[in-house]
Amino acid sequence: MPQYIIQHSHDPSPKECFRILDAFVAIGAHYLTNAFWGCLAGEHTAWIIVEADNDHQARLMAPPVIRRTAQVTVVNKFTPTQIRELHDSHDSVDVG
Repeated sequence: MPQYIIQHSHDPSPKECFRILDAFVAIGAHYLTNAFWGCLAGEHTAWIIVEADNDHQARLMAPPVIRRTAQVTVVNKFTPTQIRELHDSHDSVDVG
């Protein structure tokens, strides 16, 4: 099943950080335990990785407080073989 990163950046003010964090607590531990936060490093962003059939389903998994404004991106991993195949399929392209 495809994996998606749900990303939401927020204003760096303490008031906004607390508003988002408190909203995650209020809607249930599941959201909070599956979120990664950059706030303590100065990157006021939350990331959640989910498995879903499509972008729409992934967005529906976002907490309601960020659902409308979150960025939803399908992501993948590459194997060394896939990377070689990508190189091979692009060898005929002049990149210089």
